[in-house]
Amino acid sequence: MMESNGMKKLIALVGVCVLSQLAAASPLPDKPHVYVEGSAEVEVTPDLMTFSLLIEKSDLDLATAKVDVDARSTLLINTCKKLGIKPDAIATTALSIFPEYDYRDQQRVFSGNRVSRQVDIKLKDLSKYAQVMKAFVDAKITQTITTKLSLADEKTLEDKVLVSAMADAKARAERLAASQGKTLGEPFSISEFNTRAEETYSLRVNRAIVGDSAADASPQVRLSKMESGEPFEPGVMKAKAQVYVVYLLK
Repeated sequence: MMESNGMKKLIALVGVCVLSQLAAASPLPDKPHVYVEGSAEVEVTPDLMTFSLLIEKSDLDLATAKVDVDARSTLLINTCKKLGIKPDAIATTALSIFPEYDYRDQQRVFSGNRVSRQVDIKLKDLSKYAQVMKAFVDAKITQTITTKLSLADEKTLEDKVLVSAMADAKARAERLAASQGKTLGEPFSISEFNTRAEETYSLRVNRAIVGDSAADASPQVRLSKMESGEPFEPGVMKAKAQVYVVYLLK
């Protein structure tokens, strides 16, 4: 009997501890409150384009391939600098050298050396897009060029849309409180995560800047489009943010 009573006390104590932990872990207060989601969306024109391209050459003579890649790299970089693109907006990798082989009569036969270098260029003045593309053609860049449109100062825009989302949350909470004859008190918690989601382990910040990049294409195709009079339009990107706020009620 003594052991039974002791066991009951232990179970009761564990139960109280568990309930206390659950209460402490709850993101909601034990006072009258309102839980709202605020969101905001801002449209903005991208002002930065990043080009990623590969300059490469294959030749039986390694030195010949290297000289070709170096010459075209230098031509491209110098042209970009003449267009006003600063050195810190141009990034080049070290040369990569790979031996190439063909299979003849079930034998692997050396066919040459492939030398390549990746170049990333950030263009802040999008009005020079056509001139940069022409520089690619002049440097005989025949591989696919990847382009990405973005914003030069993404953080400022993210902060702006986040503040707007917070204002939206407060306005929603005030309307809900007024509908019940209450007034809004101080915020109890503010989060960019939906803490009431069941799968809390997969919570992600609800903030993003989204938009379509220019499609990938070879420089020859793009240059022919520009020569045909087709204008380049960067389009519009959207900055989005969501916040989850718990306000106390008065």
